[in-house]
Amino acid sequence: MGLENHNTKLFLEFLHQMTSGNTETQVSMYEVGTAMGLAKVEAGALAEELMVAGLVELRTLAGGISITHEGMETLGVSQPAAYSANIGQQLSKDSIASTTDCQLLKHLLDDIKANLYEMKPEYQQLEEIIIDIKTIEVQLLSPRPKNAVFRELLRSLHASFVTLGNAAMAANLETLSR
Repeated sequence: MGLENHNTKLFLEFLHQMTSGNTETQVSMYEVGTAMGLAKVEAGALAEELMVAGLVELRTLAGGISITHEGMETLGVSQPAAYSANIGQQLSKDSIASTTDCQLLKHLLDDIKANLYEMKPEYQQLEEIIIDIKTIEVQLLSPRPKNAVFRELLRSLHASFVTLGNAAMAANLETLSR
């Protein structure tokens, strides 16, 4: 994606700098704006534009954001190789997710996020997918994440990707949700 607006690119560059290019590090969108000399409203608008484009991820309701792998690619910054969930893998049959299950889900979410922007879903579909993704991310924060919850969310995501016509991702989600 090209960044048409100079302030948009500058915002992404400041975010990259403030997070040291770590996709797990979050900073306040308002702090990024302040560093650029912007008001809160302007900073929020730029962050929102970058979120819609998949270059920035909202981490907290208070405005905590992080740069995504796609955001770093847009800036031309090298990054670790992209994750790819192994096709044919399944979650364990245990009720509580193992470390392997959690890593598999994190890699899957990275794949989904990396491909979502190119699929150009309608707003309602995008909203449903994002809510499912965020629910998985919240469950991953639990000290005892539940595989039953993950399976239901994977089934929901599977239905969304079938509707979007992404057969490869849909098949992977179906296998994982068994």
